[in-house]
Amino acid sequence: MQNKNRYIVVEGAIGSGKSALSRRLAEHYGCPLLSEAAAQNPFLEQFYLNAANHGLAAELHFLLRRAEMLGIIAAVDEIHDAHAGMQQRVVSDFLLEKDQIYVPAILNEAEQTLYWEIKQKIMPEFPVPDLVIYLQTSAETDERRLRKRGEAALNLFPPGYLRQIHEEYHRYFYLYDRAPLLIANADELDLCGNDEHFALLLQAVDNMQGSRFYLNLHE
Repeated sequence: MQNKNRYIVVEGAIGSGKSALSRRLAEHYGCPLLSEAAAQNPFLEQFYLNAANHGLAAELHFLLRRAEMLGIIAAVDEIHDAHAGMQQRVVSDFLLEKDQIYVPAILNEAEQTLYWEIKQKIMPEFPVPDLVIYLQTSAETDERRLRKRGEAALNLFPPGYLRQIHEEYHRYFYLYDRAPLLIANADELDLCGNDEHFALLLQAVDNMQGSRFYLNLHE
């Protein structure tokens, strides 16, 4: 059977587990993983210490890294076109347009105008995922998971930042309609630590129909 989900994106608020799930999916499918690798952004720590002065640099760094990955995503389609029988995939732990969540929350009006102008120059268009998996969580769940990583993980963020970004994720995906969307209740589902829950997700991915599906542990 032909693979209909060649380009899969996993998204969710900070602490939702999107990076861990993306890694597990890539390992399961034996395919490349595109990671935003936030820890490698040299401006991020400065942004957390002084958001007003370093937000633009942090977001532009992410933008350039995303632009560099467009070729990898395009290569999946090229392989598919050249070899129709090949089951090539790529899994990403970020949505290329996730800046629509962060930029309005972080940058002032003048900085936003500059950011969108630069993005239009270097990414006038970009591929649409075959499937987006959104890990829907409560803010309390995200904070609990971050706390498990150590207090230093929570102390990185400015006061109120995690809650603000969490609300922006909910608002964005409530309206999202650019690609088929699988919304997984990650408060109930342990998609990395529980093999049965992970199997439920794989089944939902394979059987996905329509533009939106909700995956809950208890229907």
